[in-house]
Amino acid sequence: MRRLLLAALVWTAFWPGVAGAVDCDAPRARVATVIGLSFCVDAAFETAIAGQVKAVRADIAARRQAGKLVAYPVGPLFPGEGGDERVDREIAASVKARLERRFGETLWVLDPEAYRLPPRGEHTSGPEEHVLLWTRVLAGEDGLGRDVDLAHFTGPGDARAYFGCGDADLVGCLARWMSARADRDDAFRKEIFADAGRQGAFLRHYALRASSAYEKGAHDLWNLFARVNRRRPLGDQIAIYFDGRPVSPAEMETQVSPGYDLR
Repeated sequence: MRRLLLAALVWTAFWPGVAGAVDCDAPRARVATVIGLSFCVDAAFETAIAGQVKAVRADIAARRQAGKLVAYPVGPLFPGEGGDERVDREIAASVKARLERRFGETLWVLDPEAYRLPPRGEHTSGPEEHVLLWTRVLAGEDGLGRDVDLAHFTGPGDARAYFGCGDADLVGCLARWMSARADRDDAFRKEIFADAGRQGAFLRHYALRASSAYEKGAHDLWNLFARVNRRRPLGDQIAIYFDGRPVSPAEMETQVSPGYDLR
């Protein structure tokens, strides 16, 4: 028995990517990362994830060669309760455009949507596969995040800017936005606007929770950057922004509750 336990410990030490597979329901298995985060991932996507990581790094390297600074925008990977995937993508696009206007043409804001994982036969990727993909990209081979200069976490102000709403009567502003959207978008009208329950959930979500603070994958990426910044020397840390503002020194090194990470 002792020999079996010792063999299991040695095997786990040399193969951390499959350690603790019993924590995950098949066909998912536990996959560890260089930064210490672990996720339940469908093995069918391992090759696709590796390919996308390679593609992202190549694109980043090309921008680096052109003298660009690189920013990663952290928004919802998948819509939360009451959220809409199309609207989330539009908010993300507006954040990207606004950051590039703010910092100028030297900043390249990466578009995570361009690297979505396609289905593999009957298998459909979930948030865990995408968080693993971006954890590998953002942490880098050595866990020091050398490919990214800025991480921007989407906040409620970013959403309000997209909807064209100010600080007064936010819910009323969103209701008017929904009405105008329904007039020109049949899918939105049928799926959300015409359903009182979906309409109420939409208003609640985007009025109160349109922020990466409520998204599991964003929590994991926040913890990733906090760990990276703790590893890097003071003065050479990745800049972290939330809702358009740089965060405090305490925030940029403080971890939050995990999302999909198997802590």
